Amino acid sequence: MKARRKREKTPLAKKAAARVSAPAPIIAPARAFVLRTAKAEFALLEAALNDPSLAQSAMEWAYVVRSRKRWATKSSVGEAHAEKAVKLLEEFGVNHEALGELARSDVIEVAIKWFGEESVGWPLRVLPWEHVIASATRQFGRSRDLTILRQLNKGPAPAGPRQIRKVLFVSSQPDQLQGIYDFTSERQFVREFLKVQENNWKEIDSPTEDQLRNAVTTFRPDVIHISGFDTHHARAELYRRRQHEAAISLENDLAGHPDAISQRYRQQQDYAAGESPADRKGARDALKDGFVLARGGGGLDPVGADELGRMLVVPGHQVQLVSFNIANSSARIASMVVAHGAAASIGFQDYFDDDLAEVFYSTLYSRLGGPASSLSDAFQYAWQRVRAAPGSRLGTGIVLWSERPLVVPAQARVTSAPATGDFLAPGDVPTADINKHVIVKVKAFEDLNYSLLHNQRALFEQFILSCPSGKQIRNVRVRVSLYAGADSGTFDRTLDLEHPATDLKRDIHVPLTSAITRSVHESVRTSLFVEVTWGAHTLYRNTMRVRLTPVDQWRDNRIDRLWLPSFVFPRDPAIARLVDSAQRYVRVLRDDPTAGFDGYQSFDAKSQDSEGVDQQVQGLWSAILHELRPGYINPPPGYSNELDSQRLRTPSMVVKYGSGTCIDLALFFAACLELIDIYPVIFLLEGHAFPGYWRAQEYHDEFTEARPKGIQNIVRADSQATAVFDAQLEAWYSGRPTYREIVQCVNAGKLVPLETVRLTENAGFAEAIEAGCENLAAEDEFEGLVDIALAREQQVTPLPILGEEE
Repeated sequence: MKARRKREKTPLAKKAAARVSAPAPIIAPARAFVLRTAKAEFALLEAALNDPSLAQSAMEWAYVVRSRKRWATKSSVGEAHAEKAVKLLEEFGVNHEALGELARSDVIEVAIKWFGEESVGWPLRVLPWEHVIASATRQFGRSRDLTILRQLNKGPAPAGPRQIRKVLFVSSQPDQLQGIYDFTSERQFVREFLKVQENNWKEIDSPTEDQLRNAVTTFRPDVIHISGFDTHHARAELYRRRQHEAAISLENDLAGHPDAISQRYRQQQDYAAGESPADRKGARDALKDGFVLARGGGGLDPVGADELGRMLVVPGHQVQLVSFNIANSSARIASMVVAHGAAASIGFQDYFDDDLAEVFYSTLYSRLGGPASSLSDAFQYAWQRVRAAPGSRLGTGIVLWSERPLVVPAQARVTSAPATGDFLAPGDVPTADINKHVIVKVKAFEDLNYSLLHNQRALFEQFILSCPSGKQIRNVRVRVSLYAGADSGTFDRTLDLEHPATDLKRDIHVPLTSAITRSVHESVRTSLFVEVTWGAHTLYRNTMRVRLTPVDQWRDNRIDRLWLPSFVFPRDPAIARLVDSAQRYVRVLRDDPTAGFDGYQSFDAKSQDSEGVDQQVQGLWSAILHELRPGYINPPPGYSNELDSQRLRTPSMVVKYGSGTCIDLALFFAACLELIDIYPVIFLLEGHAFPGYWRAQEYHDEFTEARPKGIQNIVRADSQATAVFDAQLEAWYSGRPTYREIVQCVNAGKLVPLETVRLTENAGFAEAIEAGCENLAAEDEFEGLVDIALAREQQVTPLPILGEEE
């Protein structure tokens, strides 16, 4: 990361005025909105459903759920959210006795009336009922997993489902999105587990609107499986690929601004060069939920949820199920498909791990492809399999919408798993028939960095063992060895495979005992050996070439940036020396010869006075400025073909050579803050990094709750657009969707940004804060905030390279 050009000072951010699309009033017939269990049905109060504040409340709850990684491990925060959930349900008319009945149920159905327009009643479809009900019922000691189903109530219940015969598989990654996904495995399991005959199978790749509509009309499928990009995911990928013009065009198409694309592209280019950006006219907020198709003649064609729903239905023929394997698809996209005529639809609340999605849909389809299995039964069983898998909380939820009620006494239970006696021994299967019973899918990461291994992260992009026959496969041995010089780290496990698939990606780790993995200073080519055996059968054997990158090499991409806290070294000897010398500056600033670093003990909670905290940080700044006098230097060579890869200097290296990059200086200052127990953060922009700090522990705790004061200025209610998208992947990393919340914390004086490159320009402390605020003026340049204290709580620890100087 290189130094940024100075630009004309701009205000930090104008506080956003709430732009609430007032929902049309709901005139509800009796029992149009209910919570339903196998034993009871509870009607919701019409007055609460027509409350104008419901739209804003629904969006705020969605924000809390999408940020759950930030607070999920905090029991006190979970209890606070549970209290709010109870209060919300009470406003709907769900009293204590009703909550008790809900808590005793394994399956609950939320029935929501459809009024014929997307703009009417939308808050009830956006509200994350799954989380609200689960939170509210915990007070009754419920420990079992709870499954929530949703019915879009369109009137009298239609006829029951037909047998599934025809399946349409739709994959879409047109033009600038090509090559991001490989749909081969997904296509295979959809067809295998639904047991589709050749003449009943159709697939289309990156279709246009007309091609998709014609395929549905002529083929008349029973199931449509759709995979690709929702509009939010597509925009993020386009910006990641530096396809700015395509991203702006997509925003214009969905925001209703089809003109001035080239002008906006020039604005982006000026912005990248360091000039002040022109107003983007709220395009980020106005992006509608939808799906990206191909445009005839080239380019991307984003279609909104309502329009997509109309494309996927055919008069006189009802598709039984539309499955969306795309992010941000449950609230609007899946519900609109049912609204326009599909019997049922499934979508994800936000981001969902690709391999877990494969486990879910494999399990769902294997149940639907079996004898006498209902959709609700298959959904419950598949959801339970996902919950049991490691890493299942990467996605916050899966939603099933149905046109007819699914919760009835005969169906409000989950059919048991295959009988334990129905298993195969290796000797029962000829070698030629192995692939009929076990399929191994393995894809390793091409580059492996010690920071990933140090934090127990995956070696593989994919490691799935599938059992298409439905038979249990016992005693399968998986052996993985990573070679580093003369040493190797090995994972060796014997396990039983469950139908239809077992995901091992997060289970496979190797010990980090090899000296070369920590001491290598340049990238080296090595090998990763994988062997999967079942008795005498070799199911998979392969030696893969991988690159082991230096321990100090870091890439600023979506995954590697999560592990930046491992490069913050508060125990480096250089940090201890700097903090010791900084004490005299603190004594001068406080005019107290006995003063020292006492962290947040100097914060006056009664008056909310953080001056004592600020003086400690200023003391650090002064010591670095006057005693180290650092200079700026470009990143050291990384010999990587990745443009976002660079070597990071330890604090000892920064001190020894008297210079560092923007991120070196940010990490150095963060380490100083961590040592004196003031909670540091690191702001990441496109091509730039700088540190900051929380001025009080209570401000940090408030941020952890993900329900800040003034949330109405952060999350805006809109009948078609989701202003906040993507789940928070890790507790300590808050990405683009949290920009307004972070800016609000800065505006309120709770979070202080510091431009540490100004240390190389002999700038004072106040000037550094002003420059840090200016850095946050443009939302489109913001990438994320790394909270070091939250990372440490999640056991993201420093790498073992303390004190290294070269």
